[in-house]
Amino acid sequence: MLDAVQSALYQRLEAYQLNDNTHEFGFIHHLMKSHGWTQDYSARAITEYKKFAFLAVVADHQVVPSDQVDQVWHAHVLLTQSYWDEFCPKVLGKPLHHHPARGGRPERAEFHDLYTKTITSYRHFFGSPPIEIWSPPDVRFGAELKMQRVNLSDNWIVPKRFPFLLLHFLRKKFCLPLSISAVIACLILIDGAHMAHGFTTDQMKDVVPAHSFLVSYGGPAILGLLARHIILRPSHQPHKPQLDLYETAYLAAGHARAVESSIAKLLHEGYLRLNLRNRTLSIAKILPPGAHEIEQQVMRQVERTPALKELRNINHDETKSLKQSLEHEKLLLTGWAAFIVESFWHLFPLLVPLLVIASWAISDLQAFTVPVRWIGIVTLCCVVAPGLRTRWGRRILDEIRRTHDTFDVMQRFALFGYPKLSGGVLDDLRQAFTAEDQEAAQGGCGCGC
Repeated sequence: MLDAVQSALYQRLEAYQLNDNTHEFGFIHHLMKSHGWTQDYSARAITEYKKFAFLAVVADHQVVPSDQVDQVWHAHVLLTQSYWDEFCPKVLGKPLHHHPARGGRPERAEFHDLYTKTITSYRHFFGSPPIEIWSPPDVRFGAELKMQRVNLSDNWIVPKRFPFLLLHFLRKKFCLPLSISAVIACLILIDGAHMAHGFTTDQMKDVVPAHSFLVSYGGPAILGLLARHIILRPSHQPHKPQLDLYETAYLAAGHARAVESSIAKLLHEGYLRLNLRNRTLSIAKILPPGAHEIEQQVMRQVERTPALKELRNINHDETKSLKQSLEHEKLLLTGWAAFIVESFWHLFPLLVPLLVIASWAISDLQAFTVPVRWIGIVTLCCVVAPGLRTRWGRRILDEIRRTHDTFDVMQRFALFGYPKLSGGVLDDLRQAFTAEDQEAAQGGCGCGC
């Protein structure tokens, strides 16, 4: 709720016109040409810039703009007469200077903290900021710092994430067709192996008669898709569960993500201190009574083995309660369904090579191919189930990802992993996690090996 002074300030800001409609090359057109924005997006960015200017006057702290707002600010400052003779004295009632960053880790941490405070103040006066203009901290102080001007007449722009976005879209929208395509690919492989073994076209008709195609191929495909549907039950529940940080992390990526979320939260809140050079953690202050059991276990583990690598490998028993809670909510597969999915997942890499090898090794192919075909097709239909989440679990996780607080760094880490860590010590933790995973992928080790 605005008081009289704040209300008068905001009314002056709303009435102030940056764009001169009588000028052929106006302010909005400049933003559109310089940044490739649409007219509507440029107008919205100007609106957000005015809100930022409002916060710069009324907030009790220094404010930090989003990158889009900063670009509007840069363009406005270049209109020196309008900015210094009209906007600052007559609208804001004070000068608003643009201070460039000097760089360095201390200032990076300070700007991150001020940006978080700016978002908090924005919410106090205007509600949740639009994510398409006010980026979350990991993006604001990550990808957006690497932007450069590009001459579009000489260069094409191809997003690096295009292949990953395409695969994600196919998985989300065409899961069942992809399953059927996998089955068809398996059939082609088996038949190709038969032909390579010396069968003629007429002999292939004897192996797989035309009139029995649906029975031989359609039957196991239908059975496999039906089995997958049954395995991933349920699809609905009467009530949506309210998950805490660690339950969300476990649902998103299992035991490891839950443990890493605990390490990140304790570091973020000052209970742990990170030595980035040695990748070790030490206790900075005592954990209060009633803290989450995973946090207590991490603190006990730090006392015994402070190495980050060892902390990430805490026993699965420490997250057993999280798993049981998610199973109780029907978000994770249990019992025989979980066993089947895990078995199929381990069997899948061996299935295709075994089919090819066995096609040459066994002389009675007709007797051999029928059971193997059924096993292969059923496995391919079931193996597409991602992780051990039920359909209900996948729906809940998708909803959390869609509606999560984009400015809550801990929740973003729980959902998407350490690339989303941002700000001060969390930047250091991201570097440590990255180095650990790179060493693990290369089969490397630390000093003394």
